[in-house]
Amino acid sequence: MMFKVGISGDLLNSENEPCFGNDPLELLKNRKDIEISWMDKTISEITPEMTSVYDAILLNLPKANAHSVSNADCKLKIISRFGVGFDSVDIEAMKRKNIIVTNTPNAVRRPVAVATLTMIFGLAGKLIKKDKLVRSGNWNQRTNFMGVGLSRKTLGVVGAGSIGTETIKLSKPFFKNILAFDPFLSEEEISQKGAVKTELHELASKSDFIVILCNLDSSTASMIDSEFFSNMKRSGYIFNLSRGPVINEIDLEKALEDKKIAGAGLDVTNIEPLDTNSKLLNNDNVIITPHALCWTDECFNDIATEAISSILNFIDEKPILNQVNK
Repeated sequence: MMFKVGISGDLLNSENEPCFGNDPLELLKNRKDIEISWMDKTISEITPEMTSVYDAILLNLPKANAHSVSNADCKLKIISRFGVGFDSVDIEAMKRKNIIVTNTPNAVRRPVAVATLTMIFGLAGKLIKKDKLVRSGNWNQRTNFMGVGLSRKTLGVVGAGSIGTETIKLSKPFFKNILAFDPFLSEEEISQKGAVKTELHELASKSDFIVILCNLDSSTASMIDSEFFSNMKRSGYIFNLSRGPVINEIDLEKALEDKKIAGAGLDVTNIEPLDTNSKLLNNDNVIITPHALCWTDECFNDIATEAISSILNFIDEKPILNQVNK
């Protein structure tokens, strides 16, 4: 019997080609016991009808919840998430149905850390503002747009997991001090990663640049709020490359409006796509990218390879390395 794999249609580009390239797909195509098909690009949620067809789903953005697997004829056995986040999947519902959920933490570790530094460098160096000077014929106004140096500054990292650890590692040559908040790690564990364990609001008050790299769950939703912004330095910058709802966006808008902080860099927002009427877009000290700053050909190739390998390991009864609902 053929093992059927459904692939998120939103992983196709405008030319209906895999956005991660064709090489990772060969891992599936070379197997005579596997049948692959692309799912509808437009779906926002996996339906019970889909889970009655597919044994495995390579899942990007669509949500997978309890309703998705509610039919008696559900045959889904594994969801392999394309990326590190899995907040779009009802983990407990899948666990109750004995459906394995995996992600790809190894493939995104370096790309997201590099994207974090890219955003810091861009905002600190006033990259976009200086680009506009040239395009608008205001070259000689450059002395009015001095950047912010990093060598005497403190970086604060919220979430010292896989990506946070890589960010700390890459940041060490650029910052004088690195602080980290992570309630799941001891002082010694964070010290071994190259940072100093700090409580959340102390990190806010002591850091010049703050990066949010934690998971989104009930304990972190709206964790970065008006109280956090009030504790930040007025010269401080905040960056979010985790999940939008970790930051209370209304409180962020107010902090920027009241000049309580110097600026922000966001690769994620509370609602995606971001509404074109969002107040965040009115600030020239805010850089916003469409949840895609880490996307490169290498990154997507590695994500796809890691995600597909989880499916193959399941079929071949090999250890599942990245299961998130054990």
